[in-house]
Amino acid sequence: MAVKNRKIKCKYFLKGVPASPGIAISKVFKLKGESIRIDPTILKDSSVDDEVEKFVKAVERSKSELKSLQSKVAHRVGQENAKIFDVHQLLLEDSVIIEETINAITKENRSAEFAFYNVMQKYEDTLNGSTADHFQNRTSDLRDVKRRVIRHIQGDRTDHLNQLSGSAVIVTNDLTPSDAVMLDRRKVFGFATDLGGRTSHAAIMARSMEVPAVVGLRRVFALVQEGDRIIIDGSEGKVLVQPDEKTIKHYRQLQEKYYDTNRKLEEVRNLKSLTLDGKEIELSANLEFTDEVESVKSHGAKGVGLYRTDYIYLAKKELPTEEEQFQEYRKIVKKIAPDSVIIRTMDLGGDKLPESFLIPPQENPFLGWRAIRISLARKDIFNTQLRAILRVGAVGNVKILLPMISGLDEIHECKKLIESAKSELQKEGIKYDPNIEIGAIIEVPSAALLADRIAREVDFLSIGTNDLVQYLLAVDRGNERIAYLYQHLHPAVLRMIKQIIVAGHQEGVWVGMCGEMASDPLATLILIGMDLDEFSVSPIAVPEIKKMIRSTEYREAARIAKKVLQFERPSEVERFMTKIVRKKFKDLI
Repeated sequence: MAVKNRKIKCKYFLKGVPASPGIAISKVFKLKGESIRIDPTILKDSSVDDEVEKFVKAVERSKSELKSLQSKVAHRVGQENAKIFDVHQLLLEDSVIIEETINAITKENRSAEFAFYNVMQKYEDTLNGSTADHFQNRTSDLRDVKRRVIRHIQGDRTDHLNQLSGSAVIVTNDLTPSDAVMLDRRKVFGFATDLGGRTSHAAIMARSMEVPAVVGLRRVFALVQEGDRIIIDGSEGKVLVQPDEKTIKHYRQLQEKYYDTNRKLEEVRNLKSLTLDGKEIELSANLEFTDEVESVKSHGAKGVGLYRTDYIYLAKKELPTEEEQFQEYRKIVKKIAPDSVIIRTMDLGGDKLPESFLIPPQENPFLGWRAIRISLARKDIFNTQLRAILRVGAVGNVKILLPMISGLDEIHECKKLIESAKSELQKEGIKYDPNIEIGAIIEVPSAALLADRIAREVDFLSIGTNDLVQYLLAVDRGNERIAYLYQHLHPAVLRMIKQIIVAGHQEGVWVGMCGEMASDPLATLILIGMDLDEFSVSPIAVPEIKKMIRSTEYREAARIAKKVLQFERPSEVERFMTKIVRKKFKDLI
């Protein structure tokens, strides 16, 4: 739809998922990566053997090409980012895929590209049917491998990105990992895709390369034309097609402000997180993938306040072994040392459904069998993870964090299982941390009301606002119809957070926050004033939050928090904080 207002006028205005921050203004380059032409012709018997040989050679060429690509990626953006192609190599070595393709060629007399395309499409359709975001993101790996092999079968060695002669914003249906890592930062100013989410490989690569990106736009590829002028706002998830000159001028000003803000934030990245009157506040980062470790360090975070381990279970068809988990955790812990890494035990269920064990369909999955409830029901799986975490505790500074605790019985049972895992390791002569700290995520209202009792049983509390808000306000955060009701600045939420912090401090434990609220500049001063001990935020948000902490007196923040707690409506809180933040942090907001 065309959009017109005082500052914005364009042919199409689209809203998607903000994948990588920043603003790009350029022309459209349409990457038509998925337009594969397949020959459905039935082969003569005499041609079958040649077709099998053609397929086998295409697979070998693809493997060789991937090794070269992996080497380039490792050189450009680090060894960890290059590991995303391990999945591609495994797909090319998958005996089932190879055998099914060869059988289709030999028994059905199909062309190599037709046979391989259909085999890969079958697996792609299976993943598309999953509700788990991680598996839906895996479809990009399948599409990438499918396209690469068919390209070699057909003798096409063209790198479509090489057709890019000047600077542009890439618009495509789905940017595959291969495409993402081949982006030339001198030419590619940003990208927009119909598919994808914040956890897709392409999104992670874009953030690590600091290329502005918006994904999940659904129809951008169909709407734009090659050469159209386009604006990508990766911070807000906005895309403007064919904007007028005034709109371009407006966004160039925003772009310059973004660059200027980042330059100023560089000054605080390696400084302590101290208020003007000397109160130290821990500022750490949330981490989901090993790929993001460098981002944690480069943005000045002090350790990892939330390491989500779920992807380890979602990435494989089999349960991860103790050794596999230990090695994965070890990579992160050694890189973050001497700072701490708080490892959250598996938080599966809800929309995160692993293939390695069955989570039955549930009418209300987010209120059902998930997180710690699964861990306590499947003690075999939980014990394997606990042993791996305890072992890595001997390597560096590690803490255990238990998700979705709703009462004391769960805490007591978890502690017994942790002690049991310690005893096993002791008997086996395996090194572990006997004094590892244990924390609980307060994200269920019952746990919030019992925060003082829970605090007596653990070493720290971490407030998980993402779930706490939706449970407290009875708002499904994934429901578009009631999204306006999901408000972490709601007075009820603020009062409950204050209550949790007070309860923890009365029992002598520190209290942190690992939900998205911790990254919200409008909430920062309130949380400082409520005496929150630790903020754990997305890596890219660290400099901004640190700047706000270092520019504020604790006493001033305490007065602000006291005032805010008297408000009765979310709108009052938001207006009040917006006015303060805009006045106090003109260079940031």
